Amino acid sequence: MNRNIALSMKKTQDPSGSTMKIRVQKKPQRKKGWFISQVVVLMIMCAVAFSSLLDLGKNIPQKQHAEKKGLREHNDSSVGKCTLEGSMDPPAESIVIDFTKINNIDKDPLERVKDYTTEKYTKHLLKSAGFEHYAFLNYISATYGDCRHFMDIGTRFVTSALALGSSKKSPVWTFDIPESRERMKAFRHKTEEEWHKQIREVGVDIVFHNLDLIKISDVELKKFLGTWFVMLDTFHYPYTRPFEREFFQRILEIGFKGILVLDDIYFNDEMKKWWKELQDNAEESGYMTYDVTEIGHNTGTGVVDFSGKVTIKE
Repeated sequence: MNRNIALSMKKTQDPSGSTMKIRVQKKPQRKKGWFISQVVVLMIMCAVAFSSLLDLGKNIPQKQHAEKKGLREHNDSSVGKCTLEGSMDPPAESIVIDFTKINNIDKDPLERVKDYTTEKYTKHLLKSAGFEHYAFLNYISATYGDCRHFMDIGTRFVTSALALGSSKKSPVWTFDIPESRERMKAFRHKTEEEWHKQIREVGVDIVFHNLDLIKISDVELKKFLGTWFVMLDTFHYPYTRPFEREFFQRILEIGFKGILVLDDIYFNDEMKKWWKELQDNAEESGYMTYDVTEIGHNTGTGVVDFSGKVTIKE
């Protein structure tokens, strides 16, 4: 008997009252492919669910990568849009260093960025011109800044970079040696991404570079020096640890035509000797030097003008 036939036996009587009948009931037959199709549907549903879980897992690091990429793209965005990038020519016929204006400069831009350096350096950032050089850097940025980057060599606690970026006009590329992580102290327990997000919210654009500017190629160095203003504040031992002197020689050789600011020119005997060396070689090497310590840092601030456009107004 076919297995799909179910027998149900019921006692019934015919009209004569004695005959027993057997009623055979067939259960509805399902098509042979039904079971297989249901299994296939179930497998597809499981595969879709598993795929969704995989996508979710992959999207987490992808999102984090995208956020970091977006951060880098933001930092480089002003460069991509600036048609002046690559030009070392200062943005005006005369770059006037006006002592009176610097001494009376509005401190609000520096106030806006004071929480993005170390707590100790907050007070230095806000000190008057002649004690610290940050008011002078803010004046340069606010008066002459354009879409080109400022080059800040010697990141440390990011204070100079913040002063240069405080006018919100120009991006700042700040450089430190490969192994340096001093800037982490300026983040005040935030991640670098969190710190960058916060300074962007106040309109400041800073890009960190950790590399040896002495060892990179001329092509790379020219890209970084493709602007008009460079701040140099590093080791302060130009003879025993001669980064400053070697870097200065390199920018002479590649033909830098902008303005270089040196901090701490009277910090120690080596810096004093080097500043005197620069002054003595100025005419032969085609640049001019100016001592602007009065509105710079009390340990000495010097300007080396390769452009011939600097004017001092005391």
